[in-house]
Amino acid sequence: MMRARIAWLALVTASLALVVGVGKATAATTTIDFESLSGPSLFCAPAAPPLTIGVATFSGGVIMTAVTNLPADQTTVYGTSNCPGYAPAITITFSRPVSNFSVQVLNGETATVSYTVASDLGGTVTKSLVANFSSGADTFALPDAGITSVTISRTTPSSFWDFFIDNVAFTAFPTTTAECKDGGWETFGVFKNQGDCVSFVATGGKNQPAG
Repeated sequence: MMRARIAWLALVTASLALVVGVGKATAATTTIDFESLSGPSLFCAPAAPPLTIGVATFSGGVIMTAVTNLPADQTTVYGTSNCPGYAPAITITFSRPVSNFSVQVLNGETATVSYTVASDLGGTVTKSLVANFSSGADTFALPDAGITSVTISRTTPSSFWDFFIDNVAFTAFPTTTAECKDGGWETFGVFKNQGDCVSFVATGGKNQPAG
């Protein structure tokens, strides 16, 4: 009798654990910190081709590690300066739409500089960052949903520029219908309802979100 009771309790416990362990599929946030890569600590290494990591492709700059005179971030970053072949703006393009985008921008100049982060949907964020020696850095977040490209640049164009990005975070749109179910569609911030999300996935993105 006692053994049967113990076996029954074990079965109930296992069943509860299974129920608790099966949660709804929700949108996962991706963060790119470039730590799997390494580069020089000083500009102007030869210009590099676009860098693709997952669904994101970075262009305009180069990978750098433990950058000289950048105390705000001594890890690996992606940066640009007025070197041959470098661009005055860093561009991030996505192979599928994203939402909840944010990026850390680091000022590499010895004076306070204003930077603007803009999406292809028209959203922009502008902030002034203090000099590099004062650890000028901040996180820029865009509220847009459905972003396919982002640019980071000086707010006022100049023949001289020196800045970096790190910790690029975003939520990519769903690729499976499971991500839409049990309220998962709400986490993307762009779908009208579950059916809208499922339709987007089923048509490979041809049926755009109606939210």
